[in-house]
Order: sequence, then C-alpha cells, then structure tokens
Amino acid sequence: KVFLYVQKEFRESITLKKAAAIVHLSESAFCKYFKKAIGKTFSDYTNEIRVAYACHLLLETDKPISAIAFESGFESTTYFNRVFLRKKKLRPGQFRKL
Repeated sequence: KVFLYVQKEFRESITLKKAAAIVHLSESAFCKYFKKAIGKTFSDYTNEIRVAYACHLLLETDKPISAIAFESGFESTTYFNRVFLRKKKLRPGQFRKL
C-alpha cells in the first residue's frame, strides 16, 4: 500500500504521517519497520523514485532542470541537485549531456 502511495503521489508532497497512517502505524514505528524491511529510509526510497522520474525527463525532454526538479516532486532545485548528485554521482546537467 505504501509503495502504491509513493508511486502515485511522488510528484506531490508525500508525508511520513500519511504513509504511516496507510499501514496503521505511528510515524516512528513506521520508520523502523520500513528501514528494516527495505534497507533504506522512507525519504531515501521516495527520493529514488523521484530521481528515476527526473532521469526520464532529463533524457526525454528539453525542459529546464529547475522545472524537472519541481515536476519530479522536489520542493527546491538546490535539494534536487544535492539528492541527484548523491544518487547518480553526476549533476543533472552532466547526466543529460551523457
């Protein structure tokens, strides 16, 4: 249920509170359960989904990187660039050129 929620809503604001409520857990219990079951934090998982979508947009469109950041669900271009670099070991512009 949580994976479906993230897949459907990743372009919007996703909250830990709503994800935890979907599976009837407190936020802290959900975080512990998610990390143990998946091996990564809920926010890390959500960011991976968002970065994957951003990669698709970078390759398939000529939209500006800032527009892609917001369309992928990131609240700021700065945070998008930081997460993208951490996940892909490249900046979004470098990824697009390659």
